[in-house]
Amino acid sequence: MTPKVRISSKIVAKLECLGAASTGRLFGVMCDNYLTVLSFVLNPKLEEINDDDDQESQHQNSAHQKSEKKKTKKNEILKPIDLQLNMPVEIDLCGVLFVDNHEENIPEAFKDIDITDNPLLIKYSRASGISAYYYVHEQLKSAGKLEFIDEKLLLDKFSYARLRTSVPMITDKNDFSELFQCTRKNIASGTVGFYFPSTKLFLTNNDTEDREVSVKLLSSTNASFPTGYTNTIEVEMFMCITKEKTDDTKKNYAPVLQHVKQPFVNYEFNLRIDSLALIGHNQTAPQIYSILVESVCRSLRLIERSIILSSNNTVKIPEMMHFKLPHCDHLVSIAYADTSAEKTQEYRKKLHEAFACDLTRPYFRPGNAVKFLSDYKPDEPLLEPHTAIKTSIGNNSSFVSGMYAYYHYGQDNFHDSGWGCAYRSLQTIFSWFRFQGYTEQQVPSHRAIQKSLVDIGDKPSSFIGTNQWIGSTEVGFVLETLLNVNSKFLIASSGKDMPDLLEDLRQHFQTQGTPVMIGGGVLAHTILGVSYDESKQLPYWLILDPHYEGRENLSTVLEKGYCGWKGKEFWRKDAFYNMCLPQRPIYY
Repeated sequence: MTPKVRISSKIVAKLECLGAASTGRLFGVMCDNYLTVLSFVLNPKLEEINDDDDQESQHQNSAHQKSEKKKTKKNEILKPIDLQLNMPVEIDLCGVLFVDNHEENIPEAFKDIDITDNPLLIKYSRASGISAYYYVHEQLKSAGKLEFIDEKLLLDKFSYARLRTSVPMITDKNDFSELFQCTRKNIASGTVGFYFPSTKLFLTNNDTEDREVSVKLLSSTNASFPTGYTNTIEVEMFMCITKEKTDDTKKNYAPVLQHVKQPFVNYEFNLRIDSLALIGHNQTAPQIYSILVESVCRSLRLIERSIILSSNNTVKIPEMMHFKLPHCDHLVSIAYADTSAEKTQEYRKKLHEAFACDLTRPYFRPGNAVKFLSDYKPDEPLLEPHTAIKTSIGNNSSFVSGMYAYYHYGQDNFHDSGWGCAYRSLQTIFSWFRFQGYTEQQVPSHRAIQKSLVDIGDKPSSFIGTNQWIGSTEVGFVLETLLNVNSKFLIASSGKDMPDLLEDLRQHFQTQGTPVMIGGGVLAHTILGVSYDESKQLPYWLILDPHYEGRENLSTVLEKGYCGWKGKEFWRKDAFYNMCLPQRPIYY
């Protein structure tokens, strides 16, 4: 009996936005007689694969050269099967996608799918919607009624396990593949165990199915955590350094060593593993153990591939990063041997195309990497506190798009109460550009902000180190100087004119998505969103107030109104308001 099919609602929304007919592959998880489809990856365009064929037919004399060029070209193509290693363990290639009557040969399209004998086919067209079929006994059969799942329901049934460890590696320059293969074989042989710090439980290959081990027992019971962070079950790995007692009748042989003297290049390093797995809440101890073993092995394969693809005279150990795409209900892991924008540009472009991401904004830069709860530090600025606001104002709302950090008075033991609110608003905006991957620069200090204004001639040198205010114009100058970011400006001659600019702000959040700095009178604030209550015909602004002084406590910030909805009475009628609307750069 074929499993029932669940599909992420984000997949349907993304399919509706695809600009052209295409084909691809589906990734999902099998659990409880359900196949849950969580994402899709598009096939490379045919012209990218075959664009050498016509040239080859026209130049028969250089057939060998063209063949080599074609082979190199194909090796550069990023195919869906190549991205299996980038998925959390338990999320596997499970089916094929046809969009708008663009099809592939069946059963050839199913050849790379080994998670099931009955792969899934999803057909989507704007005219007839979405339909699903299983390939059973060389025939397509309806998959029945489809169910749609959102991320919240998914996390009610699964949890992420994040395994971090360090594996000592010693190898000859030419033996990297053999080293990784031996390491995977050793780990898969049952010589490792796992430890769960939050509950102080151990898991080994000797655990039986009747042992009461579940995801809930392995993870902390504290369900609340700061906004902006991804919660995972933290796992550590340890190696068994002694062998099990063997049969006394078994013969033990002395080791034989062969000493060969010859020059060689040797590498010795600690390989940092940072892997993810998606674990069902009802899986047994042996199942969880096997999943974690595969998680380490998959990460080793991904790192090995990254080293081989980037190999040159210098070997760089890749850094593992995890990303959350807006239309995927799972994380994606990338191993970067070099994290610079220039070195990763070509690969990032292929990732954008494969995951159907537009090329107008970054998705796979280091700044885009998710923040895990295990990396949270209590003294760091709060992340996107507005997402914790429960109350909604009307149905016609637009918000900042993407993560930012909340900067306010007194942070970093720097006392700027009474004069630094615009500086703090600027720091909040700067953090947004950093988290979206547009820059790797650190958020500038007050002194760095003042120096940038002096450097462009806007302020005299005596301005550095003073307690003088800045306004929205200076905020725009600093963004342009440090980030090469342009800004637009909106002006309200008094607070009573602010409702007239609500639609302009809505348009900004829908197209740019950046936080807005507003200065009026002697105060500066950050606008994170706008809304209009149709029933009461009242406008509202989502305000982040930099005048808060205190610890990084989300509850306090929300309860005291330092992040929340404000009505038109919030704006003073006798104040002139100037707003800086930073424009999102167009690049990936």
